[in-house]
Amino acid sequence: MRKTMQAASALTLAACAVLSACGGSIRSTSVTPSSTTIAGNCASLMNYTGAIPATITSAVQVTPGAGAPFQTPTNSLTPVSLSVTTPFCRVTGVIKPVADSSIAFEVWLPLDREKWNSKFMGSADGGSTGVINYTSMVDPLARGYAVMGHDNGHTSTDVFEQSWAFDFSTDTVKADQIIDFGYRAEHVVTVVSKDITNTYFSAQPVHSYYVGCSQGGHHGMMEAQRYPDDYDGIVAGSHGGDWLGMMSSEAWAGVSVLKNNRAGGMTAAQLAAFNRAVISACDAKDGLVDGQIDDPRQCSFDPAILQCGAPGSNPATCLTPAQVQSAKDIYAGPKRQDTGASVSPGYAVGSEGGWATTWNSTTSLQSGSYYDFFRLILKGNPNFDILTLNWDTDIDAGRSQYGSIYDAINPDLSAFQANKSKLIMYHGWADPLISPYLSIASWGRIQDAMGTSTVNQFARLYMVPGMGHCTGGPIGTVDWLTPLENWVEKGIAPDATSAASTIVGSGTTNGVARSRPLCPYPTVEKYKGNGDINSASNFTCVSPS
Repeated sequence: MRKTMQAASALTLAACAVLSACGGSIRSTSVTPSSTTIAGNCASLMNYTGAIPATITSAVQVTPGAGAPFQTPTNSLTPVSLSVTTPFCRVTGVIKPVADSSIAFEVWLPLDREKWNSKFMGSADGGSTGVINYTSMVDPLARGYAVMGHDNGHTSTDVFEQSWAFDFSTDTVKADQIIDFGYRAEHVVTVVSKDITNTYFSAQPVHSYYVGCSQGGHHGMMEAQRYPDDYDGIVAGSHGGDWLGMMSSEAWAGVSVLKNNRAGGMTAAQLAAFNRAVISACDAKDGLVDGQIDDPRQCSFDPAILQCGAPGSNPATCLTPAQVQSAKDIYAGPKRQDTGASVSPGYAVGSEGGWATTWNSTTSLQSGSYYDFFRLILKGNPNFDILTLNWDTDIDAGRSQYGSIYDAINPDLSAFQANKSKLIMYHGWADPLISPYLSIASWGRIQDAMGTSTVNQFARLYMVPGMGHCTGGPIGTVDWLTPLENWVEKGIAPDATSAASTIVGSGTTNGVARSRPLCPYPTVEKYKGNGDINSASNFTCVSPS
């Protein structure tokens, strides 16, 4: 068949052969510094050598306090420079675990030993991006962490394009690039960066944490499943660990808009009015009218009530029949044409406001990594028409060929649990890019495999009302790191039974500041009956009625 089929047949073997990816992991080892590497001397890290081949390209002392703050480089994921006011040793380098790999990374180390909190933080990119996510490094450094970032083993021009994974001259997939992207880069950079930390401070990190969302959340789930020794605590937000399921949901939503010359695409004004109508119809289902939908599954909203000509519809923002059908399809998710069975989940009611940046009426390609994944990785055809995707066969083919590399769906986290490591998963109910139902399905698989009581010893899932993709919404601003630290270091499980064990989300609603407790799934927040509805102290977490 295609050349990509030939390449793909070898990928699973390659994935298993490289770095013990089908069991075990490369453990972080304490490597005796060479005579030219001096603990506490930033510049001497240029001479670093370790168990995994890494070339240090620079090791410089950054002292922003002496003048203007250090400004991070810009890229497609961090388009605006970030000011860093914390003095640090900035180490940059490249790791080549195999000949065709080239993984760029950075490690930021608090400059002085006494400023280091004796902990390590791992981070990663979102989307299919090949850049270093500086946004995720600034806050941990300020807290005293040694922190690392990496580029997933490739350079890309925007968040979702994947030309880096495809050889256009031979129409073949670049096997090592997608393995690096799928799981290897995160692991090897973690091992090397922790060892650089040990070399600089002459001490291993006492605790190691990972916090990531979107593709970063995917990396977190991969770490927990494949490399359970790497981290003591992981936060995996909006993770889409079921990569093929995520690609399917995105493609179905994209196709629903793209087909028939974008007849189903809605304008920003239409989507804003659509979202307001949904919130108005669903808001009270949780017993409190407060401008947010706590659980979209409680509300069945029919977009047909917004169709032009329907009673009460607004001529300026009403929907055409094609737009109504598109909305219904986006809610429903992809179906097999032969049996009508679900392929992957759709998006939740309440997410429509975010469709302005994902599933819309513009002439640009739709959001998400699905387009290049299907045309380049699966089909090996740059000219593949996404509208011809076969829902009966293509998703199954994708999972068969690439699931072992992309999918983080192994529900057996017993090795992670045995290390006394902790896992916090979260997802915004209003996520317009990665379906929140994917995280619920992942949670269900883990509980089915390990049992509810066992899972509760080391993991929690939070479904955040109104949160978009990773953040945003009325209570979508959250500090996930502190409760993870408290759980690992103090044994305080974030079960929302006390003030100390409650994660609080914040934001604004109609210009008014709001805070609410985040409730571990499946519990939900409930108003106590008196006091300010914008204050978390007036809510408790209860089992859903």
